[in-house]
Amino acid sequence: MWKLKVPPKWKTFLWRAICDILPTTTNLIIKRVEVDPLCPMCALDHEDVLHALVLCEYSTLVWNITQLPITNIVTDSFSTWLTTAVTVLTEEQTRLMIAVLYSIWRSRNAAVWEWTMARLADVVKGAAVAERAFGAAHYRHPLLEPTPSSGQDQHETGATLRCYVDAGFRQGTGEATYGIVLISPEGTLVPSENGKLQFCNSPLMAEALAYKESLSWLAERNITLASCLTDCMVLWSTMQQQTTPIYSYVGVVIDQCRTIMSLFSSISLSYVPRQINLHAHTLASLAFPEDYSMYWDSIPPDSIIALIN
Repeated sequence: MWKLKVPPKWKTFLWRAICDILPTTTNLIIKRVEVDPLCPMCALDHEDVLHALVLCEYSTLVWNITQLPITNIVTDSFSTWLTTAVTVLTEEQTRLMIAVLYSIWRSRNAAVWEWTMARLADVVKGAAVAERAFGAAHYRHPLLEPTPSSGQDQHETGATLRCYVDAGFRQGTGEATYGIVLISPEGTLVPSENGKLQFCNSPLMAEALAYKESLSWLAERNITLASCLTDCMVLWSTMQQQTTPIYSYVGVVIDQCRTIMSLFSSISLSYVPRQINLHAHTLASLAFPEDYSMYWDSIPPDSIIALIN
């Protein structure tokens, strides 16, 4: 389980489910917590781990949408169900299954604390986008490997990569993250990057540092032609003010970005709407240690690349 190529918090969640220590109503009652024993999603049966993630009417409908070949597994143990599912699924299907399990649990928590539940299709879409975005950030790809300079560069081929960048910021804690997604000249998604940012005191600082991170990341890989895109209108408009000094910490970072941009053969920054920058936004969200409020757009994952193109 620990070797699976999924976000660490998904592995932690899966481990808690296998060990039967998720705070289901059954487990809470065992701990002498006075709660309604009925499942908060369907209110038809007592809630244990297997019921919440697999057997609940809500969860069953979610699994039917995924079309994964696991809906006919019959068992009274979640660990047995999971072991059987892994044996019949491919590696890619296994990752999607874990993403769906995590999304179902988040929807269950929303039912407990917010009295709302996500639409069934949105649960599957959110899981698919998160799995693909994480995979794009962590699977190696030859295009992203640092290579020595050669006689034929990007000028000669006319190839220009599109680099989508976004930042995440939590006002209460000052935590900040970044997500970077590359789209090849042919329009295909290229493995990308995400991580944490240090010393952020505002959303704009986070966006500026995320853009700086993307520039450094491209430069390290000898990518000299690129078109960068952000959904932060303030960052984009600030970068257009070439001669206006900004006397602040953000201004220092923006000046650093301009210095790095001068090292490229051709580099630009453009503004795009959030729904077109969804992959980078998702990567930035996944870099947080745990979810508080993940944004999921209503656009199906399969149409995102078409929308970008």
